[in-house]
Amino acid sequence: MAGQQPSEVFRIIERDMYKILLEILEEKRVLGTVPGLEEKKGKDYLLAQLQKIATQEEFLAKMKYEPHKYGDVLFLTGVGKVYPFMRSHKMLDTMQQAFSDIPIVMFYPGEFNGQSLNLFDKFHDGNYYRAFNLL
Repeated sequence: MAGQQPSEVFRIIERDMYKILLEILEEKRVLGTVPGLEEKKGKDYLLAQLQKIATQEEFLAKMKYEPHKYGDVLFLTGVGKVYPFMRSHKMLDTMQQAFSDIPIVMFYPGEFNGQSLNLFDKFHDGNYYRAFNLL
């Protein structure tokens, strides 16, 4: 109806980055090989292989849904669990087009200083984010 105000109904859509990583690895049939690969080849090799398999595009494909509705809010969880396999700034950049019409709330295990993220109060990423703290 013309002139009708949208209802104040919000829909929370959660996307857990860790669960998505496990789904991708399972679909690619490599999940069971991950522990042995780290033991045999080391952490750096494992990191490189996982980043080739579980790309930002793969994550985005698992996160997408249509149609977005007025009042949708995307909750991005499990960010700390996928570090360093997936970096939050890369994922947020990838998500911009697909989720430009709804807000994204990223649950981040660290601090945001108004410009960059500080993961676990140890890792300073130095990347700029167009974001703000909710609290």
